[in-house]
Amino acid sequence: MDAEFVLSNINFAGEEWKFTIPVALMIIDILTGVIHAWATGHLKSYRMREGLMKKFAEISILVIGVLFECGLGLPTYILSLFSIYIILMELVSICENLKKMGIPIPAFIDKAFSSMDKIQKGDLTDEEIEQLIQSLKKPKKD
Repeated sequence: MDAEFVLSNINFAGEEWKFTIPVALMIIDILTGVIHAWATGHLKSYRMREGLMKKFAEISILVIGVLFECGLGLPTYILSLFSIYIILMELVSICENLKKMGIPIPAFIDKAFSSMDKIQKGDLTDEEIEQLIQSLKKPKKD
């Protein structure tokens, strides 16, 4: 089964999800980050500017994906890939914010998201990525 088949069959009640879900998660991420920073006294305008710049870049990627999909007639799964990537990034960030706020995150979710975060930052070698994938497949018995 190729990636085009799998990704082209993802349908969340229409094409709107490719833009609305990532943007909604960005808003939740901004709110949780700002609330946590404000509550802990770490609210800094330069950090907020950096974060908003990143969100603008992510929205730009989505807009470019829509333009390429509509204007160039590219397959719809390309924008789906952009959207899924941004959704995963935002979920990782939201979970980090919630964890800092004292909300318990289930261990398996925390482990999966922290692994994705390390991969995204390029902090792991290919061998370490393979080990992480294997560890996520096989739950450890205590």
